[in-house]
Amino acid sequence: MTTLETRIYSHPPLPPADISPLELLILTNVLECSETEEGLVLFTDVGPTNPIRVRRGKLVAAFGASARNAGDPVNVFIADRVLALLPAGGNSVEDDAMIEIDLSGFPWQFVVQGIVARSPDLQEVAVIQWTNHPSQRPDSFGASVSLITAKAIHHATSEDLLDRFRLQDKALRVATSAVPFCRDNGAPAGSAASDLSMVKEIEMALCLWEAMLYFRGLHQDERSVPETIARMSELWDAVGWQEMRSHVREIVPLALAVHDGICEELEDEGFTFDFDFAPALSRPCVGPRTRRPARRTGRSP
Repeated sequence: MTTLETRIYSHPPLPPADISPLELLILTNVLECSETEEGLVLFTDVGPTNPIRVRRGKLVAAFGASARNAGDPVNVFIADRVLALLPAGGNSVEDDAMIEIDLSGFPWQFVVQGIVARSPDLQEVAVIQWTNHPSQRPDSFGASVSLITAKAIHHATSEDLLDRFRLQDKALRVATSAVPFCRDNGAPAGSAASDLSMVKEIEMALCLWEAMLYFRGLHQDERSVPETIARMSELWDAVGWQEMRSHVREIVPLALAVHDGICEELEDEGFTFDFDFAPALSRPCVGPRTRRPARRTGRSP
């Protein structure tokens, strides 16, 4: 059976000064590597090699040259195997003998993580891998991405990402359907549209509550705020959180009714329901809300 073709590419290159001789020996045998001005680029067009085959003398020499990193995981992993590989009495024939090292218990990504953890400049290494069958069967294509940091190795396949995107898309559809539109008015009781109306009420309450929390936070941070915001914060301290939440519930029907009357104008002007309309509705009680940067300019409702 023909195996899948696997290609791997990593970025950024590994700084040579951060790579021990033992790590270099392992990585250059697992992957096809290229030395550039920026450092060692890890890649392969044929997939990673495991187990790797190295000359015993080269392994022992690389292990000895990496003694200053004796506590690193890769050194500890190889240390359990080195004593049995030492040549007897400097026998050059034994030095030239090829030995196999099974890395299934210590994949090459762990070697890279050790380099990242020790490097003063390297913060992360991104690895992109994709596979396909030589027959180019559609069901044989796949990919994965990994992010290697000093603390963890994060990994996701293309199927993982697609499933995540589908969930995000579903959440977007639900969130979009909850935003009031002019065409949603007049839904009969007990219908799906009526259920949507209830969701709109919840959405309105959440947006109003978010605005009030934002305004209160400005006042508590001793920011320069309108007098109405200061009075709201003082009232909040006096009556408590439950009473303020009750106030939000009471004004939701009024807020939806106002929106029904001006929604077409708002949509024409490009104003959003959650960040433009809901906070603006609170102005008689709590004053204007500072808009986020990099949003469209224009008059406020």
